[in-house]
Amino acid sequence: MKYCVTLILLIVLAIPAFSQQLITVKGTVKNAEGKALPKASVILYYKGSKDSLKTLTADNGDFSFNAVKPTSIGIQVSYVGYSAFMNAYDFSGTSGIQQATGIVLIPGNNTLENVTLESSKIQIKEDTVSYVVDSTMYRKNDNVEEVLKKLPGVQVDKDGTVTAQGKQVTKVKVNGKEFFGGDVTTATRELNADMVDKIQIIDDYGDQSAFTGIKDGDPSKTLNIQLKKDRNKGYFGNLTAGAGTEDRYVTSLSVNKFNNNQQISILGNLNNTNASLFNFGSIGGSMGNMISSMARGMGIGQGGGGVASALGNLGASDGIGTTKSIGLNYRDEWGKKVSVYGSYSFSEKGTSTLKDITQQNSFQNLTNINTRKQDDYTVADNHRFSFNLEYKIDSFNYLKVNPSVTYRKSATRFVSTSNITDAKQNLLNEGNIFEIADSKSPNFNGNILFNHRFHKKGRTLSVNVNAGRSSTEGTDDIENDNTYYFNGNIFDSSYIQQVNQDNNNHSYGIRTSYVEPLSKKRSLEFNYAYNRQYTGNDKKTYAIDPQNGGKTYVDTLSNIYDNVYTTNRFGVNFRTTEKKYNYTIGLAVQPATISSNTLTGIKTNYTQHLVNYYPVIRFAYNFSRSRSFNLNYNGSTSQPSFSQLQPVADVSNPQYITIGNPDLKPEFTNTFSMRYNNFDFISGNVFFGNVLFSFTKDKIVTNTTPIGFSSQETRYLNSDGFFTASGFYNISRPKQNRKYVFNLGGNLTYNNNVSYLKGEKNIGRNWVFAQRLAVDIKIKKWLETSAGVNYALNTTKYSISSSNLQNLNTNAWSLSHSSRIFFPADIIFSYDLDKTINSGYAGNVNANPLIINSTLEKQLFKKKNASIKLQAYDLLNENTSISRSVTAQSITDTRTNRLGRYLMLSFVLRLNKFSGQQPAMSMPGGGNMQMMRPPGM
Repeated sequence: MKYCVTLILLIVLAIPAFSQQLITVKGTVKNAEGKALPKASVILYYKGSKDSLKTLTADNGDFSFNAVKPTSIGIQVSYVGYSAFMNAYDFSGTSGIQQATGIVLIPGNNTLENVTLESSKIQIKEDTVSYVVDSTMYRKNDNVEEVLKKLPGVQVDKDGTVTAQGKQVTKVKVNGKEFFGGDVTTATRELNADMVDKIQIIDDYGDQSAFTGIKDGDPSKTLNIQLKKDRNKGYFGNLTAGAGTEDRYVTSLSVNKFNNNQQISILGNLNNTNASLFNFGSIGGSMGNMISSMARGMGIGQGGGGVASALGNLGASDGIGTTKSIGLNYRDEWGKKVSVYGSYSFSEKGTSTLKDITQQNSFQNLTNINTRKQDDYTVADNHRFSFNLEYKIDSFNYLKVNPSVTYRKSATRFVSTSNITDAKQNLLNEGNIFEIADSKSPNFNGNILFNHRFHKKGRTLSVNVNAGRSSTEGTDDIENDNTYYFNGNIFDSSYIQQVNQDNNNHSYGIRTSYVEPLSKKRSLEFNYAYNRQYTGNDKKTYAIDPQNGGKTYVDTLSNIYDNVYTTNRFGVNFRTTEKKYNYTIGLAVQPATISSNTLTGIKTNYTQHLVNYYPVIRFAYNFSRSRSFNLNYNGSTSQPSFSQLQPVADVSNPQYITIGNPDLKPEFTNTFSMRYNNFDFISGNVFFGNVLFSFTKDKIVTNTTPIGFSSQETRYLNSDGFFTASGFYNISRPKQNRKYVFNLGGNLTYNNNVSYLKGEKNIGRNWVFAQRLAVDIKIKKWLETSAGVNYALNTTKYSISSSNLQNLNTNAWSLSHSSRIFFPADIIFSYDLDKTINSGYAGNVNANPLIINSTLEKQLFKKKNASIKLQAYDLLNENTSISRSVTAQSITDTRTNRLGRYLMLSFVLRLNKFSGQQPAMSMPGGGNMQMMRPPGM
């Protein structure tokens, strides 16, 4: 009886296995001309499994697999002289005979012996996402930027700004070393796509963290461009010259010589088409704070929650500029132990910017609306020099020295006209500002990193020393005329003042890290960091007599002031590293002292002693080479800016007076983030998703009080309650061997802004929602086309006086379409269309532009290394920028001019020659075909 029961159980358990109906998969392998390819190698894969079936095609190109599970599969086909084919098929729930259709091989330069199947085109491991680049991702003469546009999770704005997984990429490296000081746009537009083997997006915690393995703080996004081995020796370059309507012109030259570890690049550019070779960033040091203070004085709202009109319009250059640029990049090996690399960049840029601005300022029972027109012309000279020396002393010791110098000289001419009304459109004020500002700002920084490995495996010591010095000398001449209207009375006010500002700042610090292994997989890290930041300012304000130009020193608006911020941080971290996962748990304590001294007027001295605690929690799980999960928590501090500390009034605009607070504490921000990335090998589907939440203790916020008829005074204080939460996702799904690639992505952000109105706490609840759907289509060899739709919503509600404000919500739709068409005789026609539909903005700001650009190109010579281009920009002359900035008390809508319609005729010459370069077969339209990658690549 016992055996009968056992037999019955075995039969019952076996029924599901036998009930699964196996299927037969058949197909035919042909070339593009429809000719059958016999003896082609065919491999069938199961999704999520290493199991596979193999066979060869018959003389008529047919193949067949019997006893196949009815599920998702992948098929790879290889044949001598043809590029490998891969595609995914979903046969779930089917029965009988199923056909694997659409198997067409394209001629390539590979042979059967060198066809290698890579585990994935996208490799995901903890902090790095790697994309394998093949010739299906670009055309001949494309640059790296064109490749980036095709990578899932990566977006490139029209000005070249790169965003990866929802965060802006701030630095670039080539073969692991900085290229032109890490300038992203320079590298992505100057390097040719056919040189690239792999592109990596890295969460960069810095050189010291890379050595110790302990990662804390907020990482930056770094782009690493890995070149092909056969493109590391040779030269390449471009020469462009063009002239157009509206007196537009462009000339550029790039020369690059690569000899394995030695690289020399020279770039030059002269244009008035808003093209920039280098990005020098914002003004640093105290002058940046001074100009920010001036911006506040002019009523320009600042704070979190700003969003442009539509995702597709982000990053385009505002204003109209003329640029002169030149740069040199150098890299070499000085012997077997010393590696050096560095760059020098210079740019002179003059930019004319026109703005229409409407700013709504909210109080408990009062709202005023400031409508302004601004005309700003700024000429800025920027110099940047950076150098890196890496010395591998021996197998145990490493030294890196990194000095850098920047210098900025600028001259600004600014005019603003404004009127202020109440909520019922009653005129309160009319004003004019005329301003001339000149400044120069040198900046010196240095960093020394020393790493030492002990003989005991895993035991290390790392020391990082940094120091910097910057100064700013600025003169600002301001004339302000105002007419006030109150109860039928009119009052005039006019004054001229000169502000001379001399800032001197220096800082230095040291961070040490010692790692002691506890076992093969576990270790303890002890770290200590000391930092000292000094900010000194000498501000002198003079009243100017309009009759004779005489100057009178104004003591109440002048100040000699210094601030010292000193921290000592002690930390310990416990790290465990397993094959699939690793985690770090730690704690740091940071005593800090902030001292402020006012040396003019009523002399004051403030000293504060603070203690902050930094938990460190980090967990990373690598499911496979294509799927990972990451969890991270960290804390960081932010010191008050000089303008926020300076206890004197800034009355450069009497409608917006600001006064600093020397009692301010540094902000402390807690940040929690979670990220999940997945690439499916069989289907080619890609998913990137992350969530971030941060809240700030002692957030520096404004306390604004209305004064007079239409003016307000802003002071600063610390407050709790500020936090932000955001989420980002991107889904990429290729179909029919990447003939169609669908991308769905978006983000949601909530900002809980905090401010005070006459001492009463005001919460600004700001939601920003953005969604994007796009598709890339390659159904023909001669056609590349894409289309997309973006939607952005910005909604705001205040705890005080939301009912008094108008246009609390904005909506923006952006429709985009672009194509490249490759005609016979090496003629290429391309165009892009962008239509933006905005609603909810102020009447003087709102616009719905339709931007149409097109290019007709004729490639010349046998190698197609030259071309003549006729380009048309903004055919309807509607190019403009619309944006909204939200703070806890104000909403600011801005429309800014951009470069309008013109035609450009240009000649482009491309030269390149690489030693050991393999010949590539030409595609129609000038592309190269190489080995196809696995499905969805």
